[in-house]
Amino acid sequence: MSDGEAGWTASVFVEDRPEDMEEFRRVRSEPGLVVVDRLADQVRGLREVLPPPGSELLDEPARWVHYPWRRTVVRVLGPHSFRRLRLDRNRNKVTSAEQDRLRGVTVGIVGLSVGFSVAQALVLDGVGGELRLADFDPIELSNLNRVPASLVDLGTNKAVVAARRLSELDPYLSLSVWPDGVGPETMSEFLDGLDVVVDECDSLDVKVVLRAEAARRAIPVVMETSDRGLIDVERFDLRPGPPFHGLLGEIDPQRLAALSGREKIPYALRLLGPERISTRMAASLLEVERTLVTWPQLGSEVMLGGATVAAVVRRLGLGQPLNSGRGRVDVEACLDALTPPADPGNRAVAEAPLPAESDDPIDRVLHAANRAPSGGNSQPWSITAGGGMLEIDIADDFVPTAIDIHCRGSYVALGAALQNARIAAAAHRILGPVRVLARDRGEPPREVIATMRFSDDTDPVLAAQYEAMLSRGTNRQPGDGTPLSDAETAALYEAAAREGGRIRVVTDVDRLAETAELLAESDRIRYLTPVLRREMLAELRWPHSEAIDSGIDVGALGMDDAERTMLDLTVRNDVLDQLGEWDLGHGLGRLTGTRVRSSSALVAVFASGPRPADYVRAGMAAESVWICAHGMGLAVQPASPVFLYAEDDTDLTRLSEARFGALGKLQSTFDDVFDRPIGRRFALLLRVARAKPERVRSARRSDRVRRHP
Repeated sequence: MSDGEAGWTASVFVEDRPEDMEEFRRVRSEPGLVVVDRLADQVRGLREVLPPPGSELLDEPARWVHYPWRRTVVRVLGPHSFRRLRLDRNRNKVTSAEQDRLRGVTVGIVGLSVGFSVAQALVLDGVGGELRLADFDPIELSNLNRVPASLVDLGTNKAVVAARRLSELDPYLSLSVWPDGVGPETMSEFLDGLDVVVDECDSLDVKVVLRAEAARRAIPVVMETSDRGLIDVERFDLRPGPPFHGLLGEIDPQRLAALSGREKIPYALRLLGPERISTRMAASLLEVERTLVTWPQLGSEVMLGGATVAAVVRRLGLGQPLNSGRGRVDVEACLDALTPPADPGNRAVAEAPLPAESDDPIDRVLHAANRAPSGGNSQPWSITAGGGMLEIDIADDFVPTAIDIHCRGSYVALGAALQNARIAAAAHRILGPVRVLARDRGEPPREVIATMRFSDDTDPVLAAQYEAMLSRGTNRQPGDGTPLSDAETAALYEAAAREGGRIRVVTDVDRLAETAELLAESDRIRYLTPVLRREMLAELRWPHSEAIDSGIDVGALGMDDAERTMLDLTVRNDVLDQLGEWDLGHGLGRLTGTRVRSSSALVAVFASGPRPADYVRAGMAAESVWICAHGMGLAVQPASPVFLYAEDDTDLTRLSEARFGALGKLQSTFDDVFDRPIGRRFALLLRVARAKPERVRSARRSDRVRRHP
């Protein structure tokens, strides 16, 4: 151990401890002492971290740290708040819980040339609450090609210099310095209590003894050689084995200690693999003790090695999978293999042309019915005209999604299609009576069928909606937040009442904000639940997608460039699985949240009861409201939460077994926000806003629309 610990140990003085402050006043009185006080900046930074820190951090007493080798004192946050702020930018590459676990790891580093970069990388990553640093060499000018020291450190022991730099990074680290290095007589003491040993020393004999003792104590050993990024891991903690994986065979440490640098080269080659070292390193080894003093090392490669070892120690400290063995992090090979990025394809958005309409009135009714909205643009219906009758049924090949509980959403879509058919029939004077019939012994999704008989009647109110019905679409653009006028709100209520529907229009800013948070959380759960996510992502259609006659065109999502770019991350299962593991992903609902907060109103459409026919009729009312809003120049977007059609805990559990409790709480809040009438069920939630027009319209499939003689 070092005799002169004052040469590398910082003194820490606690501000609310009188004896500390008395000693600090003595230190501060020293002539020429530099005082650095940026505590206010640190406190401000601490207050800005997310989630906001509690009082136990904000009220933690500050410290003064004295660095005698710099003749400087620095005022810093207390240890807990200091660590929270300093390592905040490491999250979530390393989570807070993982940071706490890694703080308990004790690491010993032998050899502080490459080992200096290793130690620095470990401290930057927050790995290791205690570090032991061993090296007997002083800093020389020839070391400054790879050791992050400076000219003022010349002649100072490498381990001492490293400890000083690390203490300047984090004064709360537990550091011990072994300025005489380690040998057979001190190896046991050095290894006592270590969790990981990092071997970066040049002495082959020390390497062998180090591994023998580490194997006896079941301590893993990590080594990195900078040429072509060789990383070597020996998991003595898992199973015993010969040093260096047996590559050197039976070796005598004492004989190795007596070898010259040139005589050690064959052993080094056996470790490195003569066929695997770089061309320039191989050529250089042939010049050792002729035109080169020793083998070359590059500082950039040494720094890369430090990062690689830090990654290994993180895995070891967190108990993550890691085999005993070796591999390479080879920058040159990576650069040699550079290729142009894959063509992401043309993602330019083009408006899909509407199909040409026939002049035949019945064809126009079929076309109108097929233009109705449906969840995920799934178009669940089978629309058939023939024998003087229009029938709208759920298609035989339709498969409902998990959120379409008991096909309630599909029945709403069926009702919207029926409403469109009525409007077109009225406009072309072929309107007849409409019926919604329950099937005998019907099962979801085919419990009802909607019919309209063709006649020679009309309805002026319905007929007046024809053009607005044809141009109606989903507009997901952000709104300007302007509230609805009383006349606009009344018109929406009247549109629902005409079809026997009941709605609730919410315009209060606070309620909109509350619902925005609720819907954002619902979206988060949808993203994090594998089956719900899979079905949601299956609805998206990219410009290069094959099936573009259903689903939602990504160009119609109303995203700006930043949101569109983030979508590329959102569709990655590995990213969403990771967020699910952390129970994070609060940004996943940001798009929905911002859109709702920019809205003029939210409109909840209710079904009068639990029967499928009730949802069909609610769908008719919902389409009437949607067409009315569109006719007034308002943007409309369905914004239904994932639990909209859930009736009980069984339904919620089927949606997400892991998060059904959270869904239940959201559902209860949702009921309160919209003051759901007793006995009524939610059929649809519509977001209404003043927004710029949406130029992309969802395409329609034609195979579910038929006309018979």
